[in-house]
Amino acid sequence: MDLGFRGVTAIYGRPGVGKTTLAMRMAHERLQRGERVLWVSLYEDKETFHKNASLLGYDLSKADFWDFVFVRTDAMLNQIVSAVSQEAYGLVVVDSMSSVLEGAQAREYLINAVYRVFKPAGVDLVAIAEEESATPLDYVVDNLLRLEMRLANGVTERRMYVVKSRGRRAGYYVEFDILEGRGLVFIDELPKPAARGGFEAWSDAVSQAVGPIKGGCAYLFLGGALTPLLAKAAADLSKAGLKVLYRVQGKDAESVRRLVEKFGGKAVVQRAAPRPQSYFAHVMSLYESLNETGADVVVSDGVDLEFLLYGKKALDINLHEVQELRGLGVALLIGMSRDRGLRHAADAVVSIRGGEAVAHTPEGRRICKVEHAPEPALAC
Repeated sequence: MDLGFRGVTAIYGRPGVGKTTLAMRMAHERLQRGERVLWVSLYEDKETFHKNASLLGYDLSKADFWDFVFVRTDAMLNQIVSAVSQEAYGLVVVDSMSSVLEGAQAREYLINAVYRVFKPAGVDLVAIAEEESATPLDYVVDNLLRLEMRLANGVTERRMYVVKSRGRRAGYYVEFDILEGRGLVFIDELPKPAARGGFEAWSDAVSQAVGPIKGGCAYLFLGGALTPLLAKAAADLSKAGLKVLYRVQGKDAESVRRLVEKFGGKAVVQRAAPRPQSYFAHVMSLYESLNETGADVVVSDGVDLEFLLYGKKALDINLHEVQELRGLGVALLIGMSRDRGLRHAADAVVSIRGGEAVAHTPEGRRICKVEHAPEPALAC
């Protein structure tokens, strides 16, 4: 995402939402472009600052750092104004502005500094503050960013609201996360695998119901005890020369691998049980697996566990994965006990109950028989 906000930018939100990390990323990008950056901290020493930035993957060693933890507000503002007037800074970050905004006189001094120093000099200012204290900045800033964090089922969800942005689109939010070694990352910035070529392959296990498996298509299988059928489909597709990544949740990966081999095929089988983490890490693990295996086909078995852990957010995760895999030309076979909103994103849906399967495809509706011997298959 383009974070080239110009002029005066206010970043506010509750503690721990990622305000400082967002500003670190902005400073890092400016330094990478050869600009000079001044970072003024009212609560953190230089050693801690650089250590935290390094853990996130940001090199801010070339930024000028001022530690003003015990400095009076008027003295601090005087030094910043003097530095901006004399030095060729492209960006000044003040973390945090909350204490600066406490008194009416300090707020007045800050507003004067913005209009008489920063704006005339063309120096960008990023002011980090607690939301409750940031209100006086609302009327003078060019960009107003609010960061929020929600914790549900042990999973962190972060959003950046662009409330105001002069000369740019505003009134929207984007989701982000903070990953060790990668810093602040937006969902569209996760490293994507290379696109695959188009393909069609026949599977004796499922193609009578859904037709040939095609790259870029998603197939949803609903019912219980789907693993033998999906393992047979994986084996069929691997024998057709395709690379298969089998992600199993709630089952032993080794037993699934042996089952695929029993049917004469080969697949990379991974236990992808969801953990209480950010769903960005969940999506990133899929991308990394695709890069490592070069898979043409992904089998996702036992997706119900994601919904148990992530709640409603699991639908967003899976819809995002379907969209991304479709764009990459990767075929996706999803197995779960019941539809939780994915039906409309799938190219074909097979509902299995007892010994009967009902398949809905673009060609129409088919009634099929579920066979278990000599091998699992849908016979239509």
